[in-house]
Amino acid sequence: MRTRVLTQTSKGKLLTIADEVTRLIEADKPTDVIMPAYPCDGERLIVIVASAKPSMPDSFCRFMRSLKKTVTANIAFIIDGTPENAAKIVEMAKTNNSNVMEDNILYIDGGLPFKFMKKVTPEEMAKVKTWVDSVKAAML
Repeated sequence: MRTRVLTQTSKGKLLTIADEVTRLIEADKPTDVIMPAYPCDGERLIVIVASAKPSMPDSFCRFMRSLKKTVTANIAFIIDGTPENAAKIVEMAKTNNSNVMEDNILYIDGGLPFKFMKKVTPEEMAKVKTWVDSVKAAML
C-alpha cells in the first residue's frame, strides 16, 4: 500500500509523532515536509501532520487544494491547533473529492515551537498507535 506522511510544522514533538506514524503505516518514503521532495501520485493514504494556524503558508494551501483522487485516495490529519483552524485545512483538502477522514482527526498538543523538544509521552504514543489502527481500518 503506497502511503506517505507529510508535515507542516516546526514542533519537535509533532515531527517525532510523524516519524512514528511513518513507521506504523509502513510508508514508502521517509517523513517529508510540504512541499514534498517527491510528488504524490497514486498514494493510498497521505497523513498530514500540521500546526494549524489562522493563516497558513500559501505553498501549503496550494498543495492541499491540489490533492485529488488520482493523487491520493485517503487523507488523514494529525493537528496541533484549534478545531476551527483544523476545519480550514480539511476544507482545502476536500476541494477535489479525495476521501478526507474528517471524523477521525487526531488532535495533539504540540508544545513549544522548537525542533529540539521531541519528548512524547508513552500515553500519547499509545494514542497515536490506536489512531493509526483506526485510520487503516477506515480506508477506502
